[in-house]
Amino acid sequence: MIPAASLAIVILTEDGGKDGRTTVEALARRMFDLIVPDVQSHRIQFVPRDPPEEEAMRGNLWKTDGKNPVEHARRVRLRRYMVRWLSLPNSFVLFHIDGDRPWSERHTSENLEKFQKFRATLPQVADRGRANNPRPKGPGAMREESPPEMHLENLMLICPYRSIEAWLYQNVRVALDICGREHRAAHVAKLQGWEAQRAELDELPAPEKALCLGKAFNLELASRGFPARDAYEVKKSFAESVDRLRGCAALVKALELTRS
Repeated sequence: MIPAASLAIVILTEDGGKDGRTTVEALARRMFDLIVPDVQSHRIQFVPRDPPEEEAMRGNLWKTDGKNPVEHARRVRLRRYMVRWLSLPNSFVLFHIDGDRPWSERHTSENLEKFQKFRATLPQVADRGRANNPRPKGPGAMREESPPEMHLENLMLICPYRSIEAWLYQNVRVALDICGREHRAAHVAKLQGWEAQRAELDELPAPEKALCLGKAFNLELASRGFPARDAYEVKKSFAESVDRLRGCAALVKALELTRS
């Protein structure tokens, strides 16, 4: 059982790379610090990844409407997995997808609309689950209890524009160190320019191709002194995602309880 004053975080990410999930987790920790200063992260349970349940997140399979039976089964399994966690107390699901557009073109991205449609299917999954598992009846049956309520508001979107590297490269100090260490300072001037113009990162058409770092150092950039406050003050996609988390009153309360 999860202690009453703790919370569980499930991270679902479209990034299937080796460090994809741990990178999002590291960023989530920094987001929580912005929402509730001095949050006690050791009282947060980050649920270990569950590869079979995550298969529908890969390759944008979660948002497709195809009739392939294998893909359909994976989407169903993902929805059931999410419903199970959203029906537990003090449990939250962070759903990471990229906007796939620069921030200034975010209105052309289909992903937010697709996510809202996907989200809207979860109550039906919960209802079917209750219908398929009726409670025992009759004189010898245990007293009926109300089925657990699914808290759909505890599902929150994390969406970088264009991609998560636009956030990670905000860690200019560490990126400069990696660039010098691994690539003979090939992009020092570009990084120094971004440090003065951080808002430009959300407008890159392909952030991961703009630097010698690519995607190879994402976890280090996320976990080694990530400048969450500076990234938030850009007031673009990082701030938007932080504000989504802050808008969940149950999450804020659970984070505050970690300090008790």
